[in-house]
Amino acid sequence: MADEQKNAESRVHDLLGAVLGLFALGLLVTSPWHVDRSGPDPFYKGPLIFPLLVLILMVGASLPSLWRVLRTRGGTWYLDGQGLPVRSLRVLALLVLFLAGLVYLGLEISTWAFLFAALWTVEQRSVWKLVGIPTLVTLCLYLVFKVFLGVWFPEPVLLEALME
Repeated sequence: MADEQKNAESRVHDLLGAVLGLFALGLLVTSPWHVDRSGPDPFYKGPLIFPLLVLILMVGASLPSLWRVLRTRGGTWYLDGQGLPVRSLRVLALLVLFLAGLVYLGLEISTWAFLFAALWTVEQRSVWKLVGIPTLVTLCLYLVFKVFLGVWFPEPVLLEALME
């Protein structure tokens, strides 16, 4: 019982969420200067749409953490009792690999593999979660970006190598 109350009062996770949200907000505001928009494609097919959507989601997801950091007085400052958020760091490493996977494996395989590995890392072991959620999210990303919006993604290096 004491550990549950201690976890509920920790402010480190909220602070991290708020900092990431503020960083995402900074990138969102400055994103037109980070992405080349000179191509002939309309805005919704251009290279800026995906970063904008991701950054908007990040800012939105960080708002509860920012609210709790600003309004909560007291509480403790610690990380999950072990001093290091190991699972979070593993998911971060998987996210970096996901970005590389977009180049080498493509959107669909990279998305599915990232979600599967991330769910496994955070100990979600049911078949529905390990297979169903990655499959549904991958299908949604494919439909939204490739079918409906027609966003161009480069050919994966693996596919190019297999086609030669």
